[in-house]
Amino acid sequence: MEHKKYDSEFNKELFGLDYLSDYPEEEQDRRIDLAAKIIKECGEAETFAAWFDYLKVSVSTVHQAWSFMLWYYNYGGADFKVDDPYPFFAILFKKLGLTFDDLEDGTDQKEMFDTFDSIYASMLVACGMVGWNDYFCINPYRDQRLAEEINAL
Repeated sequence: MEHKKYDSEFNKELFGLDYLSDYPEEEQDRRIDLAAKIIKECGEAETFAAWFDYLKVSVSTVHQAWSFMLWYYNYGGADFKVDDPYPFFAILFKKLGLTFDDLEDGTDQKEMFDTFDSIYASMLVACGMVGWNDYFCINPYRDQRLAEEINAL
């Protein structure tokens, strides 16, 4: 199947609405449907590359990073099969302002880390880097490769 080229204007539509703001549920459904259509037409690899570029270039605050991550998760990005998800993990982790310090329940940091952890584990499984049976055993706190990627930024 030949894919269309990803138009960077899609990113404004997909990530331009603050996920943490109040908006109609229909708006979220419309964007999720649009993301599914884009992924189907452009392919997973090209879509991931465009979303990763958007994260690198257009996301500059913790709030924007959190909103991006929630949209990314809801659009199915955690299921993307990419060659190496670690650069994405490292940049997202940094832009979220996360640390590997102990996190207290009920804090924004804890909520962000929980979503990050879900994306991290799902992508490692989707990419074939770990098996599905290990989904609940993998832990970004103990992942030396992740720490190295983060420290290299």
